[in-house]
Amino acid sequence: MKGGRCEKLFCLHTELQMSRTYAAIVALIALCLVTGNNFAAINPDEIAGLWLFDDGAGDVLTDSSGNGNDGALINGPTWIDGKFGKALQFDSSKQQRVEIPNSDSLNPTDAITIMAWGYLEDTGGNRRFLQKSEGGGDNQYRLLLEWGNFRFDAGPGVSPQTIDVPIFSVQEWHHVAGVYDGAEIALYIDGEKAGSQPASGQMIPSSGPIFIGTKQPAAPEGDYWNGAIDEVAIITRGVTQEEIQEVMKGFANLTAVNLAGKVAHTWGLIKSK
Repeated sequence: MKGGRCEKLFCLHTELQMSRTYAAIVALIALCLVTGNNFAAINPDEIAGLWLFDDGAGDVLTDSSGNGNDGALINGPTWIDGKFGKALQFDSSKQQRVEIPNSDSLNPTDAITIMAWGYLEDTGGNRRFLQKSEGGGDNQYRLLLEWGNFRFDAGPGVSPQTIDVPIFSVQEWHHVAGVYDGAEIALYIDGEKAGSQPASGQMIPSSGPIFIGTKQPAAPEGDYWNGAIDEVAIITRGVTQEEIQEVMKGFANLTAVNLAGKVAHTWGLIKSK
């Protein structure tokens, strides 16, 4: 074969290999969060959804977990510079939100962790960070402002199902994590445990979608998020404080370990694609 043709075939083969490698890296998200000499493991199968908000344009919010839980941008939330990479700015007066269709992966029963970065313009109303809602009701897990507090609700089936803590300061970025591990329900603000109490029970699945930025489409303005959101993750296990603090460094700064060859890859490879 002529040199030019061989060169093209070699390039095509290389591109296919890179594509497969990228897919493998995505599937191995956060296999191991390196913390000093210790390893805080998050199995990729435990990641129900991971929205990095780095699309940067368009009307789709891509799920990087491999579960296909992409979201649709409704009423034009704005792409802005975020805590890491890009983020979405939500205007509550315009009922801006992201809608993510229901899937089996978004219905954990034994445990859950919801993590995200948020920038809140004000503390008016019962503004929703994230909520899974069937028929517009408060009938599954959610993170929100509630009557002057910040609340994590693990949903019906868990008792007690909520934990409330004081609202964080506005007009600056904060990391929040709601954790239910089957024995305790807790809220972490900026990596510190802000409140917790013993809890137990099985979470009840629902067929409703997830909304980022509201409770449901017909909700009043006060139920809509007013500010920015970045790097949202739903994990089907109660993660530890150490793991939360590592995630706070940004997914691009974590190390994913390929179990087959024990070869380290950086999240920067994923974020740069």
